[in-house]
Amino acid sequence: MNHAAYEKEIDGFEAHYQYDGTYMREMLEHTPEAYALFVHVLPLAKYRQRLEPGEYWVAKLAAMQVEDCADCLQLNVRMAQEAGISRHIVEATLKGGAELPVNLQQVYVYAKQVASHAQPDAKLMARIEAQYSKGAILEFGLCIATAKIFPTIKRAMGYTKNCNLIEIQV
Repeated sequence: MNHAAYEKEIDGFEAHYQYDGTYMREMLEHTPEAYALFVHVLPLAKYRQRLEPGEYWVAKLAAMQVEDCADCLQLNVRMAQEAGISRHIVEATLKGGAELPVNLQQVYVYAKQVASHAQPDAKLMARIEAQYSKGAILEFGLCIATAKIFPTIKRAMGYTKNCNLIEIQV
């Protein structure tokens, strides 16, 4: 794909999600080879085969809360809603998970612990292992790990704004 095509993709992404893609534009401008590889990470960041949509998005939003409390979290709120996740589930996740159904509360706590570089609580890990296949647990790992990529790049480039109000759009 050429530079103009990448620019057009960024334009579309920004317009669709109301998201500032300046960091992507700068990556494309200053390290086009890296950007060409970066776009191949995007499918991995969306990978979901074994997890239910609610499980995936609760884990993604919980991990994103650890990494970023502004633009990337808002982007993922929009993506979760676009994927059909209810306003109640999104709001309950953003408020700390206590209002989530029990199975999603466990996912929320598990994702927060993993994203925070903590060893998951042994009892919680046993419940996760009893409820999910190894493939699904790996999928949680990919979901949580990829939530870190984008805020990390933005933070390295000086493009993070912390503690903006997250608006829930229906």
